[in-house]
Amino acid sequence: MVNIGSNKFENVSFPLAFANRYFMLEHSSGEDIWTVFTVKDGKLVIEILKNKPHDNALSKAETNPTGIVTVSNPKTGAFLYKLRPGSKDSSIFGRINGQETEIKITDREICIGTNKFQNNLVSGFAVGIIVDGRGGIGMGAGLPPELEHLIRA
Repeated sequence: MVNIGSNKFENVSFPLAFANRYFMLEHSSGEDIWTVFTVKDGKLVIEILKNKPHDNALSKAETNPTGIVTVSNPKTGAFLYKLRPGSKDSSIFGRINGQETEIKITDREICIGTNKFQNNLVSGFAVGIIVDGRGGIGMGAGLPPELEHLIRA
C-alpha cells in the first residue's frame, strides 16, 4: 500500500499516470522516490529511475541543482514534463491542452488543476489516478494493452 496526499493506493501498480507516462512511488527514509516510464514500440522506456534521470533514446532527462528533473524531447528540446520530488510535497508539471499544468502532491491531497483528491482508497486497479493530455481525469483505471502485456510477461 502506498499513501499519497491522504489517498491510499492498495494493490495499485501505478498510483499516477499522466499523458502516457506511468509514475511509481516508493517511500524511503521519509522521502518520496519516483520512477517514471512510458512505452514506445512495445518496449518500456525508463525516463526517471528513483528520482534520477535515466538515459534513453526517447527523451532527455536532466536534474537541476535543486533536484527538479526535467524531461524533454531530445531532438526538438520541447518540454514534456518535470518532476520535483520531495518529502511529502512533490509536484509534477506537464501539458494539458497545451498549457503547463501542475499536479501538486502534499501530505493532505493530490491537486490536478481545480480537482482535489483527498481521503480516497483505490484498490486493485493498475492505475490509481489517470490524467490524459486533453485534461480528462479518472480514478481506478486499467493499463493499455501493450503495457499490460509487458507487465504480465
